[in-house]
Amino acid sequence: MSFSTEQKNEIADQPFTKACCRRAELSGILTTKGSLLDGGGICLTLDRGVATEHAARLIKEVSAKEPEISPLPKGGRGSLVRAYSPALSRELGAFFAGGEFFHEKCAQCRTAFFRGVFLASGRMTDPSKQYRLEFHVKCDIARFTEMLEENGLSPLVSEKPKETLVYFRNSGYIEDFFALAGMNSTIFALMNSKIQGEIRNNVNRVANCETSNINKAVSASAQQISLIQELIDRDLISQLPDELKKTALLRLEHSDLSLSQLAAMITPSITKPGLSHRLRRITELAKELVERNKKRI
Repeated sequence: MSFSTEQKNEIADQPFTKACCRRAELSGILTTKGSLLDGGGICLTLDRGVATEHAARLIKEVSAKEPEISPLPKGGRGSLVRAYSPALSRELGAFFAGGEFFHEKCAQCRTAFFRGVFLASGRMTDPSKQYRLEFHVKCDIARFTEMLEENGLSPLVSEKPKETLVYFRNSGYIEDFFALAGMNSTIFALMNSKIQGEIRNNVNRVANCETSNINKAVSASAQQISLIQELIDRDLISQLPDELKKTALLRLEHSDLSLSQLAAMITPSITKPGLSHRLRRITELAKELVERNKKRI
């Protein structure tokens, strides 16, 4: 089940108790997916399942008319919902003529309207993969985006050959929209997903950093051991100062140990930074000695 379907199921499972709010929710569905039929009817093109079933229940309640549900003429996953209701037809026609989106009769009507908008036309990607909320609407795009902007949202618009999408990629706007729709559990799901994503990214950054440090340490160790072995092969190891010679031979003998483990074996005791400095000095002197020996040969 997709993330959007989960949220839409939750909308259907938590119906509004006030008649004005249920009508506002139906207005959100009608204004984004509705069209007018000849003879005083309305038609909705909705996804099959919860959106179709919920819209049909609201239409029957508000208009006292039993809607007709049928598959799309050209196939696909959608449904056509038709109802011959002069009242709903006049209301939708008034909106098409420039009227209000819905009648706000109580504090929850706006919330109900935006729930209807999402139920009918909204699609939210899985937030663990991507943040994108889009609306596939049939109404006047300019008016729809204007309404969103009036409520503090700044949508993007993408014109495609067969449809125009209104969408958000900004996580703040997406959360604000669901706040307008009163979908608090959806907001928490988005925030949890964002937190989990940040934790995963931090873990990956730490792991990558550690891997990089390990690779650097292994590379440095391999270079040190190679140079120390070359000093021995060229009979140059004795030219190192006594303290450096002992450290070089210890490094060669215990090539698998970390710097901390190697430092603990040295007498008198030495710190890890001190050992690192000593090994750098060995590397510098070894390169000089080997280069000088090559020139003599």
